Amino acid sequence: MKLRFRMAENQQLHINVFYEDDHMWATVDEFPGVFATGDNYDELRDSLAEGIALVLERDNGERPAVSIAPWEIEPAETKASAELVYA
Repeated sequence: MKLRFRMAENQQLHINVFYEDDHMWATVDEFPGVFATGDNYDELRDSLAEGIALVLERDNGERPAVSIAPWEIEPAETKASAELVYA
């Protein structure tokens, strides 16, 4: 079963970033099940965008173009926030 999402043009995301064995991984509160890895923030953002596009895939298999704007890191925690931007 596929879920349908109707999204605003831009959406605020809450990204949970973790460091483990010199690698990063992240989850997105707004998209349960999206999991991404990367060796740096750029790779991690690209991986998150790909994971979100998979979740938003349409019934015909078409995936929306998704990009994640540079995020603002909250210094007290390992969380970041970003805005989802449809390309």
